[in-house]
Amino acid sequence: MLREYLSEPHIEQIKKAYAVSAAAHDGQRRLEGQKYINHPLSVAALLAEKRLDSSTIIAALLHDTLEDTKITKEELAQEFGEEIAGLVASVSKLDRLGFESPEHAQVENLRRLFFATANDVRVILIKVADRMHNLESVTVHRREKVERIVKETEDIYIPIVHLLGIGSWRRDLDRLCFKALNPKRYRVINDAIKKGFKNTSVEQAVSNHISTIEQELNKRQIESEVTGRVKEIRAIYEKMRKKGNSLRNVSDVFAFRIIVRTEDDCYRVLGLIHKLFKPVASEFNDYIAIPKINGYQSLHTTVHGIFGRAIEFQIRTEGMHRVAESGVASHLAYKGTQTIKDDTKLPSIQWFKEVVHSLEEHKSPADYLENLNLKLFSDYVHVFTPKGDVKQLKKGATVIDFAYSIHTAVGNGTTSAKIDNHPVPLHTVLNNGDMVEIHKSRFSRPDPAWLEFAATGDARYAIRRALKDMSSKDLVKMGERLFKAMLKKFKIKQKQVTDEMKDELAARFGAESWNDILSEIATGERFAAAVIGQLFPSTFLNSNSKASEVISIQGTEGLGVQYAKCCSPVPGEPIVGAFNRGRGIVVHTQNCLNVRHSNLAPEFWQKLNWAAEPKGEYRVTLRVNCQNVTGVLASITSSISSHDADIASCNTSTSENDAMVICDIQVRNLEHLNAIAENIERNKRVNSVERVRLN
Repeated sequence: MLREYLSEPHIEQIKKAYAVSAAAHDGQRRLEGQKYINHPLSVAALLAEKRLDSSTIIAALLHDTLEDTKITKEELAQEFGEEIAGLVASVSKLDRLGFESPEHAQVENLRRLFFATANDVRVILIKVADRMHNLESVTVHRREKVERIVKETEDIYIPIVHLLGIGSWRRDLDRLCFKALNPKRYRVINDAIKKGFKNTSVEQAVSNHISTIEQELNKRQIESEVTGRVKEIRAIYEKMRKKGNSLRNVSDVFAFRIIVRTEDDCYRVLGLIHKLFKPVASEFNDYIAIPKINGYQSLHTTVHGIFGRAIEFQIRTEGMHRVAESGVASHLAYKGTQTIKDDTKLPSIQWFKEVVHSLEEHKSPADYLENLNLKLFSDYVHVFTPKGDVKQLKKGATVIDFAYSIHTAVGNGTTSAKIDNHPVPLHTVLNNGDMVEIHKSRFSRPDPAWLEFAATGDARYAIRRALKDMSSKDLVKMGERLFKAMLKKFKIKQKQVTDEMKDELAARFGAESWNDILSEIATGERFAAAVIGQLFPSTFLNSNSKASEVISIQGTEGLGVQYAKCCSPVPGEPIVGAFNRGRGIVVHTQNCLNVRHSNLAPEFWQKLNWAAEPKGEYRVTLRVNCQNVTGVLASITSSISSHDADIASCNTSTSENDAMVICDIQVRNLEHLNAIAENIERNKRVNSVERVRLN
């Protein structure tokens, strides 16, 4: 096998590595009873099947020597060079001594694995081959360990292999995992499949299909290779389990693959298949036009075929097939590339770099594993920007995930969005082919509620980071304004509060700094008057002042100020503030029912007014009662958009003659809101427009 693609000097080095490994592992046996050297030899053979370079094969033969023998990295470097010694060291497991918990050990092992892979992709290839051979004999372990190894393989290794595009390894890992956990089910289904194919009618039908397709392809002078197979055992079992059927009643079992010479031939063959068999309309994917992130390209279509069963066809070129089966390994084998520095354009390699960059930000094991799992999901949707650019996001991603995929600043500034020119909420789940348009404002900031529906790890991390920055900066800023206002109330000059006084009080309160005290003032956890009472007890006790300094709301306070959802205040309306522990000042309209019926003590209230020119946009809800006629919704949304207002969401309900439209819109102030309402009312098909408040 090696002589098919390696030179004699390289083969001699591999023989030398085998001799060193065999000597180092001499006397060692694996749990299943075999000599230990059989394991590194099998791992090397798996990599040789992918025609990987001699350094990879040598590292595979030596990959357990640092962990399980007395050989050192320095000795390996002396015998085989720094490159191979580095590969072996990267593959070796971390010593778990010194870690706080098994989770810390696992995370540090993964960190090292990803960091090493980001520098040399051969590391993960050796690691996966190692795992694949270990799974062959995994059942020698107790059940609990088998389950742990299988879970790790399914959660980490299979998604990584899928991402790297190594289809043959993904199928093998999947098969071995299923067999390890379900040996009896595996044996029963496998035997049933074998018996089914020995059935003359089934075998003849498959052969007839292949013969028919080949004849039609020859007529059109399309060079091709046609093969038929039964799908993976696990996939068949999942279909049986979900539908409660026996194998005989599972329809989607057969798959055919047609390999042709050119991309143009792929589409010609697709047309031919649809002519020969009736296609299933909803089961077609063009991964040639829009490849998967792992570089996979193929046409997939499902038709009605053998005995009325659904048959999947995969149509691809020879080059596409190499990538489909060997993925990144095919690039290494055929290009002679050894590290990702030599082939940085591969999407899967770019993904590894992004993983390393983004996951290094997460310090705790729980955060690291959560975000790693989010990044390893293998199902994706493809959506479009208004300019026609394609964005690939994990299945289940929402509009806010799309916004952050463009740029962090776009995500942070998002106010509303449209899909295919229709306003949608930010929590809307994206589907393949959606055209997504994001509206943003430089005054807008992330909402903590976004974390409830953001699906991608990158979006969730960006939101958390922005909220943390906002909460630290904005709350300090707001706390300082409240503190200064209270100083003014007690007629105390700001310069009277020295840095020494601030530090001494922070220490007395157990706070890390004066800024922490200001943050607590902003969130209502500590009253500014009480802080002044600690700083100037005599002034505080002798004060007869009952006046409260008015705070001006500028609209840029961030998390230091929240706007009550019960009354949705906008600039131009009289307002008042209520301290809410943990949230800071919550702004209400003065005529809000929750204010009128509140039992809060006077010290929990703060006089507020709007700044002369408040910034930002404020959400309000309008209810439009109108006639149930064609085009009325379009005219209402047009009336809103014509006044430069964003629509956050729009829902309708209808009866035979009437309709009701509920719109959440972003306005600048009361005047802007009134102008929009008046514009809607001018529509002859609109009966009334009213503002909706929760109270």
